[in-house]
Amino acid sequence: MIKGFILKADVKHFFDSVNHEILLDILRSRIKDNRVLWLINIILKNFDNTTNGMPLGNMTSQFFANVYLNELDYFIKHKLKAKYYIRYVDDFVILHENKNVLETYKEKITRYLKNLRLELHQDKSKIFSLYRGVDILGFRCFYYYKLLRKRNIKQFNKRLIDLKNKYDLELITYEQIILSIEGWFAYAIWADTYKLRKDIIKNINMMLNEESANNNEFWKAF
Repeated sequence: MIKGFILKADVKHFFDSVNHEILLDILRSRIKDNRVLWLINIILKNFDNTTNGMPLGNMTSQFFANVYLNELDYFIKHKLKAKYYIRYVDDFVILHENKNVLETYKEKITRYLKNLRLELHQDKSKIFSLYRGVDILGFRCFYYYKLLRKRNIKQFNKRLIDLKNKYDLELITYEQIILSIEGWFAYAIWADTYKLRKDIIKNINMMLNEESANNNEFWKAF
């Protein structure tokens, strides 16, 4: 029987909660050039001119997010000594065979985050058995295989129908459809989706009535 548990957690309103002064203090410990620090401060103040928050989508925000939460990484890996820890921006997971250990981790992390003026999202921070699998980065991960989330597949199918309609109206070409969906295929290939991808390719060929599609270099890659 599969044993083990996972703490899947989310930092509540992370990008809106990042404290500028705390972030600058962290950066000052690494950066000694006052001109760089001045520029960083200008970038931060550009977000509604407040003392907290960073705009979603900015390249600097992604970088600063990792700088800010590096403090959490250090705490979890070096203080709590959690062996199996993965973080992607403000989402993270910790795996352990003992559920009680994860409960303790969660309590200590909750207290530690107060130093960063952050808190865990209580509805999205849970401990459960690994037997159920875990949703992370668009995948449903189990011990020995990964699946795509059903929601992601449904969204892709809707997108495909929209592309088909545009193709029928001669608003886009077959090549443009390929360019539009190749990113999704590059993502899907990381899960156990061989049959799913082959079925999608077959359906696309039927929908578009493209006899030459089977020879397309794009399809050969999948």
